[in-house]
Amino acid sequence: MALTSASGILSLLDESESDIKSHALTLLNQSVDKFWPEISDHITKIEALHEDAKFSSRELAAVLASKVHFHLDSLDDALKYALGAGKYFDVATKSEYVDTLISKCIDEYIRLKVKAHDERKKGESKESKEDMKDDVPVDPRLVNVVERMFERCFDHGQWKQALGIALETRRLDMLEKAILQSGQIKEMLAYCYEQAQKTVVSRTFREEVLRKLVQIYSGLDVPDYINMCQCLLFLDDSNAVAQTLDNLLKTADGSLMAYQVAFSSM
Repeated sequence: MALTSASGILSLLDESESDIKSHALTLLNQSVDKFWPEISDHITKIEALHEDAKFSSRELAAVLASKVHFHLDSLDDALKYALGAGKYFDVATKSEYVDTLISKCIDEYIRLKVKAHDERKKGESKESKEDMKDDVPVDPRLVNVVERMFERCFDHGQWKQALGIALETRRLDMLEKAILQSGQIKEMLAYCYEQAQKTVVSRTFREEVLRKLVQIYSGLDVPDYINMCQCLLFLDDSNAVAQTLDNLLKTADGSLMAYQVAFSSM
């Protein structure tokens, strides 16, 4: 017979035995999408279980609280408890709940990373040690969710999606990983250059991306001097272009490539 109410399960939350409470949380988590209006009347009790350091199923309580707040359209609270849910907040699960909170998580991560990046650049421009110390802390649990999102993209071969998230979150390490592990390095380099020009608003970060592309181009088994110098020209680094041409001219078979780079850079 189908369950028509969660009242019986909710009453188990008042039991003294932790195992009984854990079992109740498991059953409620399985049926929260159906009974969330009833469960929401007990949200304070569920949140208290998550806050109880001695309770073994704190993460389970957190994910249940998160889902209830999601249904109540309290997305800030939903994200807060999702970050405390550990393994129970599975970014690999396809659902409106997970997709919505991942999006909100990434948005919050982007906001903090952009703020930190801007503060760092402000400190560099002022050349002040005090300013250089000014950074914006990012909740490590937030970082963990974003890291798992990157891993999901890598596991499913979603290289362009990973690169897009890397550009949004200003993660040059993940940008490089997406390019180098894709198996389509030249295509991904071209895609990254295009996206950097189209979507990256910050001039300073766009320049950092182009510097990273120069590094990757130069590190290929057969360096792509033409596209590398295109990036350097956009960076207005004529000295680096000149040095590249000079180095090519000093090699036995580099003259032709040097001419090609020169003509392409005109």
